[in-house]
Amino acid sequence: MSVLLEHRSMHRAHPLVFAAAALALVAAACTPGGSLSTGDQVASFTGSDGVASSVSDTSRIVTLSGDLTEFVYELGAGSAIVATDITTVHPQEAALLPKVGIGRFLSTEAVLAQNPTLVIGDTQTGPQSAIDQIRAAGVPVVILETSTTFSSMYAKIGQLGEILDARAGAEALADQLRGEVAEAGAANPPSQESPSIAYVYTRGPDVMLLFGNDMVTNPVIAAAGARDAGALSGVNGSIPVTPEALIAAAPDIIVVPSEGLETLGGIDGLLGIPGIAQTPAGASGYILAYPEGDFLTLGPRVAESVAALTNDLRDLGVLP
Repeated sequence: MSVLLEHRSMHRAHPLVFAAAALALVAAACTPGGSLSTGDQVASFTGSDGVASSVSDTSRIVTLSGDLTEFVYELGAGSAIVATDITTVHPQEAALLPKVGIGRFLSTEAVLAQNPTLVIGDTQTGPQSAIDQIRAAGVPVVILETSTTFSSMYAKIGQLGEILDARAGAEALADQLRGEVAEAGAANPPSQESPSIAYVYTRGPDVMLLFGNDMVTNPVIAAAGARDAGALSGVNGSIPVTPEALIAAAPDIIVVPSEGLETLGGIDGLLGIPGIAQTPAGASGYILAYPEGDFLTLGPRVAESVAALTNDLRDLGVLP
């Protein structure tokens, strides 16, 4: 039996559309807020790296992760963003902005070429030498914690509200997301009887990683009423996919990025990876695929990821 539920994109307030064995979610754009005025908004903000930054001008912002970009838009400062890193895929106008590379492998020259007045990154931003060089050029670089839990995501929203002088909006957004996640998820928390899900990150046969504890996928899986198979098998962070790791995880369902699944040649290509077909998920063909930029982002659209996974688990008959 082969079952593949694949979501091409997930955006707020649009219904699921089924076609054959594939599941696609119609894309839509969110309307950004206006730009913030410049001025003395924050005297000093101490980031997760312990560095205090004086933020007085938010007229030209560079964001270094997709969730940061989306939150800045949600807080009304989207038009102040002049460049992002390549993990930004939403909203559409942000995806079309100049790219400074990827935040984990930061280019000082690419960032400074945008004449930023503020750079916002997270604890995955690096190398440290590039951050130091940008700061030495007189540009504040604020580093926030990389969210791997809903509570840390809500805290990040509050910090961005402080940085952008949008505290009330940040509080409202956090409250809104709490409600959306609760509504989108399963009625009951995961238990010993709940299905187990392994998130396998792939961009092709040469990049295959099994996610575990402290990854952005943990809270989404739990909110959908399932257990994280990688975490249960003792994986911390991510490890290379091996037959032994997959056998130890023994997932009932495997979730992969839709982009990686396409590179592998679809479900048949995935099942050809050693160990995949030998898992309960591989034997049943219970494979779910979601766009990387949606499912791997604890951002404003996270409730849509929770809803998509919850609904798919119900369609598979593994959730009530």
